[in-house]
Amino acid sequence: MKVEIRQTPEAAEPYAVICCREADASVLAAAEVLRGGSDFITASDGERIVVIRRKELFMIRTEEGRTRLYTEKARYDTAKPLRDFEALPGFMRISKFCIINLDEVKCFDPMFSGLLQVTLKNGLKDSISRKYLPEMKRFLGL
Repeated sequence: MKVEIRQTPEAAEPYAVICCREADASVLAAAEVLRGGSDFITASDGERIVVIRRKELFMIRTEEGRTRLYTEKARYDTAKPLRDFEALPGFMRISKFCIINLDEVKCFDPMFSGLLQVTLKNGLKDSISRKYLPEMKRFLGL
């Protein structure tokens, strides 16, 4: 990504403008970093509210009408919709119901009809839907 910094006396406070042909995951991630997005996410384990570091998340899924956050060993619920997590740096949507942490991917397995199944380091698995497969293949360099 090309970066340009201009100093101007007219700017009362720093601001950023991102020019792009398409707002893909890398552009949204850059915008989130510039906005100063939080590195922490709050969720519930049923009886208490817990604070989870973004890098501890493996997968975010919508199940049974709830948004669930998966870490290495636990599952939490959050009131935020799945779309609120789309712009997290290092995460990618793989289906209508799932976003994964790309740093926690163990492997990709081919499935029938050219689809891929992703396996995370904690053993969670999910398939990449046809809609999101081209972006994942670009990411993988395929």
